Amino acid sequence: MLHGDATAVSFSTPPDALAAVRDGLVDLLLIDLMQASHDVLALMRAAQNEDGRGGSIPVIVCAPFEARDRAQACLQRGADDYLFTPFDVQQPLLVTSRIEAALMRRPLRAAGYENAQTVHRFIPREFLDMLERKTLADVRLGDHVLRDMTVFFVDIRDFTHLSERLTPAENFNFLTSYLRNVTPIIRECGGFVDKYLGDGVMALFPGDPLNAVRAATELLKQLVRYNLGREAAGYTPIRIGMGLHRGSLMLGTIGSEDQMQTTVIADAVNVASRLEGMTKTFGVDLLLSGSVVEGLPPDHRFRLRALGAVKAKGKMQSVEIFECYDNDAEESVAHKDRTQPQFAAALAAFREGKFLTAGRIFGRIAELSRDDGPAAYFRDRCALRVVRERGSERWDGADYIEVK
Repeated sequence: MLHGDATAVSFSTPPDALAAVRDGLVDLLLIDLMQASHDVLALMRAAQNEDGRGGSIPVIVCAPFEARDRAQACLQRGADDYLFTPFDVQQPLLVTSRIEAALMRRPLRAAGYENAQTVHRFIPREFLDMLERKTLADVRLGDHVLRDMTVFFVDIRDFTHLSERLTPAENFNFLTSYLRNVTPIIRECGGFVDKYLGDGVMALFPGDPLNAVRAATELLKQLVRYNLGREAAGYTPIRIGMGLHRGSLMLGTIGSEDQMQTTVIADAVNVASRLEGMTKTFGVDLLLSGSVVEGLPPDHRFRLRALGAVKAKGKMQSVEIFECYDNDAEESVAHKDRTQPQFAAALAAFREGKFLTAGRIFGRIAELSRDDGPAAYFRDRCALRVVRERGSERWDGADYIEVK
């Protein structure tokens, strides 16, 4: 054990060490893993303040190389570092440098930077878990990990027009009120917010894509209740658009040693953002990529309608997209259910380049409901003028959509 100013070192039995830790007399604890497992566990719990006494202090576990599995198990339970024994007396820096690094984290904890409730208001706990870092002090510049996730983008429609009628203070109050309705639903469904983007939110769902779609549909339900409150208070109801895409993401830290931030780098982020933008083009609330739909269980009950393949601005690869219309008005849901076969036939003709046939079918579907944005969109894309603008280039069935 290292005491006080970390210049005093003592060797102790597990009971005495436990008492010293609980009394706050220890700056760093080195635990010999060759002693009884229950003693090791008790010391680690006390050092990590799991029993509510003392303060969280760094723990370094020591074991022979042959017992490295035990060292790994302790690291998984929250130990800060490990050292293999016997120590190499010819190269003391191999030991002292590791101890100094652990001690440097102690002042951060004492100053309150390791208070979980404070830290996780700024850095999601899930981000640290994925980087396999116990605390913010353990994060290093360049830490990164590759994960498959569902990226979730949500944005308020016509926010610029809405905000122009509000003072800066009113804008902040509005966004705070709105986000209080968004964030809990994301967390309850197994996701976490990666970034707040003004009136938009980017969230990540590490698990089943079913959770991300459920969060989107629940959010649209909550929006109905939220808008009732806005109308009662004399405010204009709002609409939102959401785009979901699943793919490989690189999560990590960028910046400099004195100023880092967590970030996500992946094409999947760009695709999800573009899908959110396309909700305006199609006049729908929620678009899912084919990778999200493929990840849903066969018995899912979401109402989906395939909208074919699209290419966004600056993209060479096309993406299959689907509309989720669970939260449409009852009349719209009934209309889209009823016209599913005709819509699918029209889409197949469109993808084959049979624009005249497709346009007729889409036109009839659009006439049945003024709220069917996708049918109206494809009807217009089959117009003779638009077909001529495409020129003589080979048609691959993927429509190009200008979305930032």
